Amino acid sequence: MDMCDTIEIAKKLIAVDSVTSHSNLEIAELQQVFLEELGFTVERLPFRDLHGTEKVSLAASKLPSVESLKPGIAFFCHNDVVSVDGWSCVHGGPFEAAIADGRLWGRGACDMKGPTAAALSALGRLQTQTDHVRAQTAPIHFFVTGDEECGMAGAKVLVEQSSIFRAMVVSQPVAVICEPTELRVVNKHKGGCHFDVSSHGVAAHSSTGDGLNANWQLIPFLTYLHELSHRCSTEAELQNSEFENPTLSLNVVVVNEPATFNITVGRAICRIFFRPMPGTAWESMLEEIKRKARDLELEISSIRCLQPLCTPADRPFVKQTLELAGQDRTYSVGFATDGCCFEDLQNMLVIGPGSIEQAHRADEWIDLEQLHRGADLYQRLLEHFSY
Repeated sequence: MDMCDTIEIAKKLIAVDSVTSHSNLEIAELQQVFLEELGFTVERLPFRDLHGTEKVSLAASKLPSVESLKPGIAFFCHNDVVSVDGWSCVHGGPFEAAIADGRLWGRGACDMKGPTAAALSALGRLQTQTDHVRAQTAPIHFFVTGDEECGMAGAKVLVEQSSIFRAMVVSQPVAVICEPTELRVVNKHKGGCHFDVSSHGVAAHSSTGDGLNANWQLIPFLTYLHELSHRCSTEAELQNSEFENPTLSLNVVVVNEPATFNITVGRAICRIFFRPMPGTAWESMLEEIKRKARDLELEISSIRCLQPLCTPADRPFVKQTLELAGQDRTYSVGFATDGCCFEDLQNMLVIGPGSIEQAHRADEWIDLEQLHRGADLYQRLLEHFSY
């Protein structure tokens, strides 16, 4: 296979069913072969997701022939994709990787098998060219995670178990997360925080007086959250105008157990989710929510917070990246990436072909020109930071 051909690599990746509820072993094997063909040493990091499904993350490294003090560059990708339920593309099925209307169609075309293909083909170009032109002078790292779309367990495995990742952290390379940004240089994105607050009653047949509906105890807490939602839209310390949606996006879902009209609710669960932003008092808000729940004698469980990304725009490497991309400013985005888990890395940016508006759609696609331009930009970054 031609490892310089972005479109062919993308089609090969899309053709593998790697929906996040399934195992990613098949696509990881394919990507490992690609990386080994490009001269990388690959470390496999097996794990099981929350449902016990077998998965693997990959950590790969290619070192220069002569020891270098330059930190180099690292690319971060994920190989899982969202569900194909409801797929309705007129050009073909979710794994057919159809080309039509100047676009590549298929699940993962945009998020993020297309961007991954652009990065791999950029590496392929340089391998072909450097035999005759120039040699690698700094490390190149390539990481592929599973489970990004449903918990980021694969990224956590990298941090906790990968010897390549830990060695890389020491040198602090430029880290490029290849999510779709329309090739804009993104230095800030939101994180994610979700947890459960529950009340307990007594389940019983609703015709008797033996039950105690758990919702009654939860109502004062819901009233408080409604007020807090208004504060998120009005208080300056809970907003960041650098983001298109400047709020913490507080969201609440209530689940009843059992949820049957003729049984008194025995447990009411309030599932809370918000998107932490840099430059906001989100941690104070989280502590306030927990205090309120405790005051109302509610149960708090399953707190999971993913830190937002915030890389200062005035760092030299950011300015160099902007120049290579032909841009004069950085951007902020509202979605989260695996970068939430890489707190030890100081030089992270998110740059990738395609638009987040095309991701997760029932007819997901990526513009072919974006793919080609993505490979070109990744090649320039490689040449600047590792050659």
